[in-house]
Amino acid sequence: MDNIHTKFHPHARITTCIKVFSDFTRHHHYEPPRPEHQPWLPFGCRLDFEVAELAHEATLTHEQTTCLIQLVQCSKTEDFTPKNYVDIRNTWEAASHRLTLFEKDTIVVPLGDTDMEYMVYFHPLWDWAVDLLRHPIIGPHFIFDAQRLSKFDGHTFVRFIDEPWTADAFWDCQSQIPPDAKPLAFILYADKSKLSSFGREKGYPVIACLANLPIAIRNGTGMGGGRLVGWLPLVKDDPKHKGTPKFTNFKAAVWHASINKVLTLIVLPSKSGRWANCWDNLARLFYTLVLILSADYEEQSVISLTQGVLSNFPCPICLIPEDQLSSVMPHHYTLRTSQATNTLLIEEAILKSQSIHDVDNTFHDMNPETTDVHQVLCYDRLHTVLRGLFGDHMWPELQLLIGLLGCNSAAKIDENFDSLPRWRNLNHFDAIMAITFTDGSKYEDIFKVKLIYLRDAHDVLPNTDESKVAYLLLRCIHAYLEVDLYVALEVQTTTTIAAGREALQKFSKLMNNWSFPKNHLAAHLFDDIEAKGVTHNYNTKPNEKCHGPLKESYQKWTNFKDVAPQILRADHWSLVSEFIRGQVDELDAYNTKMAEDLDEDDENVPGTNVPSNFHIRFGSRQPKKSLEAIEKEYVDNPSFRQFHTKLNVFLNALPTITWQVNMLPLDKITEFQFLKVNYESLVDFRQTTDYLCCSLSFHNLPQYDCVIVNTTTGVFFARLLFLFTCVINDTSYPIALVHPYDAPIGRHLQKDKHLKFLRVRSQPRETASEFILAESIIRGVALAPDHTIAGDFFVMDTVDSDIFLRMKQMHLAAGN
Repeated sequence: MDNIHTKFHPHARITTCIKVFSDFTRHHHYEPPRPEHQPWLPFGCRLDFEVAELAHEATLTHEQTTCLIQLVQCSKTEDFTPKNYVDIRNTWEAASHRLTLFEKDTIVVPLGDTDMEYMVYFHPLWDWAVDLLRHPIIGPHFIFDAQRLSKFDGHTFVRFIDEPWTADAFWDCQSQIPPDAKPLAFILYADKSKLSSFGREKGYPVIACLANLPIAIRNGTGMGGGRLVGWLPLVKDDPKHKGTPKFTNFKAAVWHASINKVLTLIVLPSKSGRWANCWDNLARLFYTLVLILSADYEEQSVISLTQGVLSNFPCPICLIPEDQLSSVMPHHYTLRTSQATNTLLIEEAILKSQSIHDVDNTFHDMNPETTDVHQVLCYDRLHTVLRGLFGDHMWPELQLLIGLLGCNSAAKIDENFDSLPRWRNLNHFDAIMAITFTDGSKYEDIFKVKLIYLRDAHDVLPNTDESKVAYLLLRCIHAYLEVDLYVALEVQTTTTIAAGREALQKFSKLMNNWSFPKNHLAAHLFDDIEAKGVTHNYNTKPNEKCHGPLKESYQKWTNFKDVAPQILRADHWSLVSEFIRGQVDELDAYNTKMAEDLDEDDENVPGTNVPSNFHIRFGSRQPKKSLEAIEKEYVDNPSFRQFHTKLNVFLNALPTITWQVNMLPLDKITEFQFLKVNYESLVDFRQTTDYLCCSLSFHNLPQYDCVIVNTTTGVFFARLLFLFTCVINDTSYPIALVHPYDAPIGRHLQKDKHLKFLRVRSQPRETASEFILAESIIRGVALAPDHTIAGDFFVMDTVDSDIFLRMKQMHLAAGN
């Protein structure tokens, strides 16, 4: 059970293997090289670097930097060489050569009879990638061979996909190159960014990362994460040409001529390969390819040279006619290909028939066997769903409908939103109906807690024809949320992909009259997952986070004139700073390890490592109390009645206790107000942790979280009331007093079935509370009260992917 089957690409010449799940790991076991003795060079000493690093990260002015230097000189403990800001700046400039520098070049693009010149700044992609391949810490994490992974579910091996090299496109690309070569796969992101507060100053950054690196590194912020590799020119509107096809083609030509500078050094290696020395001093032959282009719809149109939202064929991936865009599933339209587009460019007369700009696409210069511009475009969840279909359409429509019912209805929904339980990593809203614009993360959280606004909106709608339309909208919101939850899974299996396609089919039947490109793009999303891995691989959110530092550099590192080289210099200094800091930290870790190794012979030193493979752990210890004191403290709470007697009954029923237990009223137990629960996620099979409270005052509010409990009689939901340990014969037992939510529901309401609500009902407080071993808790769960039926709660099954899949299993088990 749970064995992992790994099949490697034939070119890897690695035998297929099956490993027990506990032995399966993707961590690389290697002996790290001995760190450089002076990794801070060309800074004179470590103190020089750390002062310069602090000044750079804090964006100190020239005067502030000089002042800091003077203070350090007064209390220095090692040689400190800088005298002023100029010394710091010159050393940064010298250190900049440790990594590939930005270059600049001029492009010339004709507009009518005039040749227009633009400046492009870029990191040559090949040189940037080789910096990472040679990095002693990042290098060992590279994966060069495609894999197909399967997990045994008790009956058969089920394939699962997460990283790009576990999906189909990476495998297919490796099949197109020589057996002794390795694919070096790039992920590119491009989007305009507002640098100034009111958007008057803009930039056009291009961010790159390597698909051969694990997602934790690739989507991180350190070395190996997304990096600025290009700064494209922005074409200002010309009143004489604005809105004409000629000017539209000109802007597209400028974009492709600019991105060509970024791609130049990986074009030839995509066709004939190129050797590079790597971190382990081995030379490898790499064939380059662009595996993923991450962009919103507008940028996708520019990248693919399709004519956008108003054209006859607005999809950059397929040839669906404009009047059929409401069609999501089933999808049977011809897919675009680079080869077919090149044919159209030769036969210019039919370009317009497929909505293609008459411009050379720079991506067509890459090896067409491994880089097809239409196939590397990906579903953009951030702009298509969170800011698009939901943020721009569904949410405003719902707000409008509720607003028409008057202030009381909106106030009721706001009040109920505020009553939702607090949950880790989930934003809490107290005036939800007033939100008209926010960022993608906030929209995602509003989308996640759909249960409340679906239920409340349904409750406040009158029985009119308009409300029937609104009810259909509620069902559409739920249907698309279910699609999005499948889309957002960190690991996909053949089962979840099939379920996601089925959910998309249901949504398509409900929402068959919204005709715009972002609605249609969902037709390609599960194909993208099968080809390029989970959506985390090409989500634009990690790349958009790179805009923040660029805006900060504009505000603090430029004089607001000719800003591009100043921003790029600050960005490169940050990269070099991270590079040196990483090596300094490695040196510290190495020295610490050497010191620890010297002490290994001292066997009398007790171990200090705290095991992390526990299931539950209590925290926030309170003073010991007697059973009698607890009953007096909670005398008005019916759940604590006969606390002492019921505890003895519970303890004597435990199979691990084989003697008669009789705790006395004066015997003491230890209360705790915090619970950490580790469990295996159904999504990615990794350990996941819930942090649960059981306290009268958590941030000045009562917080008694709910849990899913597994007992010999079955699984049920419950609310934590009291956490404690009691010691019996020198053995400590972690116990929870809970209020079970397992009362019979009776007939399921029609709206619960339509909107997929999982309703639970509490046992009467006067008679129901019970003890459980804390080890029987599966995980935490958020339950939202149903304000229309006292004692009823809804499972918030959308707060994370694991609870979504668990509730799906429970729905199926219940025959829903």
